[in-house]
Amino acid sequence: MRMRFKLWLILAMSVITATVLMLPASADLLADKNEELINIRRQIDQQQALLNSARQRTASLQNQIDMLDKQITVAELQLQALDIQINQTNAGISQTNRELVEGEISIFEKKQILRQAIKESYMRRQTSIFEVLLNSSDLSEVISQLEYMSAVEARITNSLVALKELHETLKIKKGELEEADRELRQLIAAKELEQGSLQIQIDSKAALLSDAQLSEAEYQRRLAASVAEQQKLQNEIAQLARNSRRGELNVGDYTLFWPVPSRQISAGFHDPSYTARFGMVHNAIDIPTPQGTPIKAPASAFVSKVKFDGTTAYSYIVLDHGNGMVTVYGHVSSVQVTPGQFVPSGGVIGLTGGTPGSIGAGWLTTGPHLHFEVWLNGQARNPLSYLTS
Repeated sequence: MRMRFKLWLILAMSVITATVLMLPASADLLADKNEELINIRRQIDQQQALLNSARQRTASLQNQIDMLDKQITVAELQLQALDIQINQTNAGISQTNRELVEGEISIFEKKQILRQAIKESYMRRQTSIFEVLLNSSDLSEVISQLEYMSAVEARITNSLVALKELHETLKIKKGELEEADRELRQLIAAKELEQGSLQIQIDSKAALLSDAQLSEAEYQRRLAASVAEQQKLQNEIAQLARNSRRGELNVGDYTLFWPVPSRQISAGFHDPSYTARFGMVHNAIDIPTPQGTPIKAPASAFVSKVKFDGTTAYSYIVLDHGNGMVTVYGHVSSVQVTPGQFVPSGGVIGLTGGTPGSIGAGWLTTGPHLHFEVWLNGQARNPLSYLTS
C-alpha cells in the first residue's frame, strides 16, 4: 500500500512540475481570452443598441427582416462569449485540480515530518530529566538536551497547526471546484439553448424570405388582423380576471417570482414605442430570453386558458392565481399544461418563443422573448409592481 502511494506521489509530482512550466503560457492565454470576451461584449452592446433602435420603427416586412439579421448577429456573438466563458471555467477547474494534488502531497509530506517528530518525542520521553542530569557531563549538555526536547515539541505543535490549515484550504478548494462544475454545467446548458434559438431565427428568416405571398401589403394586412385579435384577447382576459377564483388559492400579498431567469426588459408596461410600432397599448412587459426557455408559474395557479395550434399564430397561456389575479404568457412556442390543471409555484407551463415566423410567435413580435401580463380584478397592472427576485 505504502509503495503504491509512493509511486502515485512520484507521478503526481511529475505532473505538477510539467504543469507549473506551462502556467505562464496559460496565464497569458487567459489574459488574451479576457480581452477577447470584453471585446465581444462590447460588440453585443453595439448590436443590441442597433436592435433596440430597429424596434422603435414602425412595423414593416423589411424592418422585421432587418431585426432578424441583428438578432442573429447578437446570438452568434453570445455563443462566442459563452465559448470563452466555458474555456475559462475549464481552465479554472484544471488549476484547482492541480492545487488539490499539490495540497494532498503537502499533507503527506507534513504527516511524515509529524510522524518523525512524534517518534523522537516518544524516545526522549523515555528518559527522565533526572537521568539527563545524571548522564550529562556538564550543565551546558543538560541545557542542550532540554532545548532539543522543547524544539521537538514545538515541531509537533507547528506540524499539527500546518496540517489543520492545509485541511481547511483543501476543503475550500473542493468547494470552489464543485461551484465551478455547477457553473460549467449552466454555461453548457445556456450554450445549447442559445444554439437552438439561433437556428430558429435563421430558419424564421429563411421562411419570411421564401414566402412568395408575403408582400408588404400582405404583411400589413396580417399585422392589422393580429392587432384586432390581440384587442379582443385583452377583453377576454379582463373578464377572466373579474371571474377569478375567489379564496381558492392564497397569493398572499400578490408577490410573484420571475417566470424566466432573465431580468431584462425590452418593452415596458404601456411602453410608448410599442404603441408607435403596432398601434395598440402594451399591457405587459417583454422579457428577452432565448427561444425555448422554460416558463415557470410565478405562483400556484389553475390554468384558465390555453391557445396553441402548432402554427405561427399567436399562442398564449392564462393562469388564474385566485383572489382576482390572472397572469398571461404570450408568444409561447410549446405548451405543457391544459385548461383546468393545477400548477404549483415554479411548475413549468411551456417554453418561450417570439422569433418572427416561428411557432406561436404571431405577427406582433420583435424577437425571442416572453410577453408577460398581470391582471388584478379586471385591470391590467404593471408586472414589475409584483415581481420579486
